[in-house]
Amino acid sequence: MSESPIILCVDDDTTVLVALRTLLSHAFGNRYVIEIAESGAEALEILDDLEQQGKQLSIVISDFIMPGMRGDELLISLHQRSPQTITIMLTGQSDFEGVKKAINQANLYRFLEKPFNHDDIILTVKSAFLAYEHERTLTQQNTQLRQLNIELETMLKQVQESERLLEERVLQRTHELDEKNHALQQALRTLEDVERIARHDLKTPLVSISAAPGLLRAGRTLSAHEEEILSMIESASNRALSMVNLSLDLFRMESGSYVFRPSSVDLLSLASSIVLGLSAQAMSKGIQLHVEAEGENFFVEADDSLCYSILGNLTKNAIEAAPENSDVELRLIKGEWIELRIHNAGAVPLALRENFFAKYATAGKSGGTGLGTYSSHLLATVQGGQLHMQTSDDEGTTLTLCLKHASLPLKSNQIVGNSGRLEQALSSAADRSETQGITRVLLVDDDDFNQMVMADYIEQANYELDSAINGRMALDRVASKRPDVIILDLEMPIMGGIEALRLIRQFQMQAKQEPSFIIAYSGNDDDLSRQSYLDIGFDACLSKPSSREEVVCMLARACQSYCQQIA
Repeated sequence: MSESPIILCVDDDTTVLVALRTLLSHAFGNRYVIEIAESGAEALEILDDLEQQGKQLSIVISDFIMPGMRGDELLISLHQRSPQTITIMLTGQSDFEGVKKAINQANLYRFLEKPFNHDDIILTVKSAFLAYEHERTLTQQNTQLRQLNIELETMLKQVQESERLLEERVLQRTHELDEKNHALQQALRTLEDVERIARHDLKTPLVSISAAPGLLRAGRTLSAHEEEILSMIESASNRALSMVNLSLDLFRMESGSYVFRPSSVDLLSLASSIVLGLSAQAMSKGIQLHVEAEGENFFVEADDSLCYSILGNLTKNAIEAAPENSDVELRLIKGEWIELRIHNAGAVPLALRENFFAKYATAGKSGGTGLGTYSSHLLATVQGGQLHMQTSDDEGTTLTLCLKHASLPLKSNQIVGNSGRLEQALSSAADRSETQGITRVLLVDDDDFNQMVMADYIEQANYELDSAINGRMALDRVASKRPDVIILDLEMPIMGGIEALRLIRQFQMQAKQEPSFIIAYSGNDDDLSRQSYLDIGFDACLSKPSSREEVVCMLARACQSYCQQIA
């Protein structure tokens, strides 16, 4: 417990001293210790005693005119010995020079005239004590800061010594780090090459292969065996495309930079394709794998390849988890959402149930990575959907994929998409040549099969099509006959799309040709890449691969742009 503060009253008039002690005792009770002295010498003796006892004098109230030592001289002496002590002068016969001296040399806190007012004395002492406590706190903090500063200086010396030693070690390791940095740069370039290969050299032909069965079916009747072969081609290519897409887009989804571009996806057709592709796996365990649909037209607002990844992962997991000679059912139900329920008779292990969709969560599965259900949940979420799991030992396990309703399918010679937009675009394309004068499209792509698929899309929309396999050939085509629209792949041998864009723009300006509407055709479909293509002079961007709807709508946009220019 801290000691009570000490107040020293000094006056040669004992009546005044008694009055002060009585007043202060009555006002503050036992909160303060009150000492009195009848002269300056006696006051200094009291200060000596207090110092010997290790006590601090808090406040001094001194008369000004006293025999022997005047009040200002006393306060100056006290301040020199005890700087924290608050000094108050009390007199009726002071001169200005004495007060000034006390203020300057004794840090005089307050000057009160006699006869003093009781309330003034009490308020002044209260205020003085607060000032004293504040000053003492600051002094303690300053002492602590000085000690901390000493400690910090010591630590700084230690740190400096450590830095010296570290610098020596760094110098020894610099060469090794430079070599490792070079190796990392080589690895990064390799990674970039792999991604480029995945996007251009793998993804583009896979999409072309996936579209081929649709082209073969158009306008002809196939035998059951031929249809089975085409369905197997579709299933295999979609599965490979799904794996490529997932590996490229999973990081973007996790970081929040993935851009979801929905279309209308036939979930029933997709589920049937998955079942066909996994039927041999199911048969090896004696499992009956089948699809049930409660109604018709199960079209969802989604991405086809992402849905394929989800269904493929979950159905394969259901087959692996199901007991021998049991059923795995894919059931489609309409409601507020379109639901696809995948059920098997096996139960999820207890240790896995709470973290079923967590990354790397797996239990009892040989070679399992724990990424299948995690990625499926992530893919459902980025499409604005949901994925839930229910499991019990009695009922088995049901995974429910919920996706938003989409528009009905297009006509048989059209792909799944937004029917209103595509029909409108095709309708406008039918009348375009007579009214707008935009007829000629130049497709520049080094992939033969992709050219065939895109040609089918473009020619069915009643556009005249020319093609080139690289930028140099495209420049020759432009010089020979100006195209209204150029769909320009970016990565091609001999001359890529970006260089071709610059040379085509330059040629058309020099030849005083009307600028063609040039579309960047690229697998880099993130917003940053798209904006960079627009910044260097492309008029629009088309994702590679593109659906029929996307191609036709982009050509309609080019027509609209032309109309605005000539208006």
